[in-house]
Amino acid sequence: MSLKTLITNSVDYNIWVTEQLINWLGNYPVELLQKECPSSFNSIAKTVKHISDTQLYWSSMIRETETPSFEYMATKVDIEHEMENLVNEAKLLAAYVKGNYEAMNDPLLIESEWFSSNFPKYEYLQHLIIHTTYHRGQIVTIGHHVGVSKAPMMDYNFWNVMRQQAG
Repeated sequence: MSLKTLITNSVDYNIWVTEQLINWLGNYPVELLQKECPSSFNSIAKTVKHISDTQLYWSSMIRETETPSFEYMATKVDIEHEMENLVNEAKLLAAYVKGNYEAMNDPLLIESEWFSSNFPKYEYLQHLIIHTTYHRGQIVTIGHHVGVSKAPMMDYNFWNVMRQQAG
């Protein structure tokens, strides 16, 4: 598999899985999404916001646009706004990657208050995908504790098999 195929599949999967997540959560009242439960981010809403914020952060790095500022541990979350941002940013990132896939091999120096790194952009994209996967799992677990159940299949291999069967 070529790097172009790998990163194209990654951003297409990211859009699909984000839509799966948002469509599932949209079936539940906001009150349940805001209900607290012990976790890294103690509600579904706060975890969605974290995913949205960090996706925006990494996307801005990859696209080399202005880095946004956000509240790391949000105290209040407009969940509908964050869900919309999450889908929109996934689509924006996909458009960039597909239109600039050769630049994804370029190293990008990032110096922040947390770390310094100089990796090819595709490695930051991989981190973004893995990071969101981790937190989607937390959302499913929080959901089991607060009454948000019946999570859809959000597995990469499921998406890949279904996509190939549909094609």
